[in-house]
Amino acid sequence: MPATPHFHRSGPPPGELPQPCQIAIVGAGFTGSLLAAHLLRGARAPLVVHLIEYGHRPGTGVAYSTPNGTHVLNVRAYNMSAYPDDPRHFLRWLWSRAEGPTPDEPMPPSGHAFASRALYGAYIQDVLAEAQAEAPAHARLNVIRGEAVDVRTEAPSGSRPAVHVRLGDGRVVSADTAALCIGNFPPSAPCLASPTADEAFASDRFIGDPWDAAAIGGIDRDAAVAILGTGLTMVDTVLSLLDQGHGGPITAVSRRGLLPLRHEETRPYTSFLHPDVLPSTVLDVLIALKADARRAAAAGYDWRSAFDALRPHHHRIWAHLPMEERRRFLRHARPFWEVHRHRMAPQVADRIAAARASGQLSILPGRLKDAALTDGGLALTVVERGGGAERVVTAGALINATGTNCDYTRIRHPLVRSLLDRGLARPDALRLGLDVTEGGAVIAADGTPSPRLLAFGPVAKAPFWEMTAVPELRSQCAEAARRILGGLADGLAGGAISAQTGLPGIAAPDFPEPQRL
Repeated sequence: MPATPHFHRSGPPPGELPQPCQIAIVGAGFTGSLLAAHLLRGARAPLVVHLIEYGHRPGTGVAYSTPNGTHVLNVRAYNMSAYPDDPRHFLRWLWSRAEGPTPDEPMPPSGHAFASRALYGAYIQDVLAEAQAEAPAHARLNVIRGEAVDVRTEAPSGSRPAVHVRLGDGRVVSADTAALCIGNFPPSAPCLASPTADEAFASDRFIGDPWDAAAIGGIDRDAAVAILGTGLTMVDTVLSLLDQGHGGPITAVSRRGLLPLRHEETRPYTSFLHPDVLPSTVLDVLIALKADARRAAAAGYDWRSAFDALRPHHHRIWAHLPMEERRRFLRHARPFWEVHRHRMAPQVADRIAAARASGQLSILPGRLKDAALTDGGLALTVVERGGGAERVVTAGALINATGTNCDYTRIRHPLVRSLLDRGLARPDALRLGLDVTEGGAVIAADGTPSPRLLAFGPVAKAPFWEMTAVPELRSQCAEAARRILGGLADGLAGGAISAQTGLPGIAAPDFPEPQRL
């Protein structure tokens, strides 16, 4: 690697351009792409945004890369704008394309419809492309295809601090600030402490990634299928099976057997929450919410209106709850909250109801106790909820649809291992993601927030509880871009562009060979 010139703290020599600030974004799904768009739109000084993506087209990520048109958003179109200050942006985009939720269904003026996820992915791609095209001349986007596998930070004497991201092919991306927008990881295999289960989970009968379309597409159409989980991931998995003509029985297993409830059109409603009085226990929250739902019903509203009215206050309520109350929520109330909060689009709910009514889809409340390979597939031992009786479910395939893995101690991706092993990051106390400040600064193993290593999106939901849906993420991205640009403008003035690389005048550190899974 050629040597780079020293960083000039006193500013560039006469006639030289000021060195642009460099921001590296790891992950180009919704969060990473939207953060990049906001940075480009708000740049008031020379800026380069490096957008690093390995697995998907920028703007899609796991959520919006599905080719299945029946996989729809679980938030209405009118609330899916990428910009919090322009709530009808997505609707105008849909209307400009004359596209509705499906090719033969126009988008209603109210926006109360559920567009396909693939269509929404195309929208985010257009948002990013538009931001890039309209960015000022001093701001540019550099899309880098590669897998980030290692991170180092340094603050050399006489230079501004830097973050260096190593890619799997050995390239190093250096920047003033790095933002981790790494999205969601597939669920971990169940821990059953059973040799037969280990063998079963190592076989091709077990599909550990519910978003692996090729693996699900390879399931025999007449085979019995078992699915772990009964949430929205299970719903999408069932739709994928039905759409490929699956005729065999499907059994979905979860501890409580709860299904997401159905979306209905809601009306604006005033939440019970008073700005000066916040609940201090989970029980207080639930009692007040139930009372609010009863009052809403008495006034002719649907309970969903009362539930949705609380949504803007979720972050404040979570922040106010003591740690033990947060743990209590996760242990006891979370499953019930999830099925009310994350609901099925009406057309999806209709298909799931029809599959249950026909007997093809069964919901089994219980927990998986053991799994074993058989000549025809798998024998799954399930302890049924309530009486504790054991039941053996035979299946040709088992799909793990228990939701994303948020416990970073169990994620083996080399980038995650690098962050934890180097002490640059630590899991949060509740295993919801990485430990971060409300502003997105990653907290190191010693408890120190990093001024240069940030995290946004699902990886950074610990301070908020809810940071996975577009209405929350878009506000987080807009605010994060404002803070990043403000911080760079305040603290990173001066410097000269490297004539050899165009990157900051800081030599990247030596990396060991990246770990391989």
